[in-house]
Amino acid sequence: METTTFIKACAALDGAILDLLSGGWEEASRRRAHEIAVALRQSARSMGRRDSESDLRAVESLLSLSSREVLPIRCEVEHRLFEFLGLLKNPTVTRSA
Repeated sequence: METTTFIKACAALDGAILDLLSGGWEEASRRRAHEIAVALRQSARSMGRRDSESDLRAVESLLSLSSREVLPIRCEVEHRLFEFLGLLKNPTVTRSA
């Protein structure tokens, strides 16, 4: 996957996550966002984008949570998802060890 295509796919993930959050963590939306995150992580791995792969693995984990699991920690999950999406949109951010 080219960098431009990867960026467009990240935008698709962003949209899927926004749909999920606006819809109350519905299962169909959660599954769609999770599938996009998995595909993007696999692409990041094949492209050698380790930071993106790591961020997407975290997004996958958050998107694996059921609506019942998310309910008591929804604000924190939303915050983390937006944080990781920001990192994916701006891959030039320097990361500390």
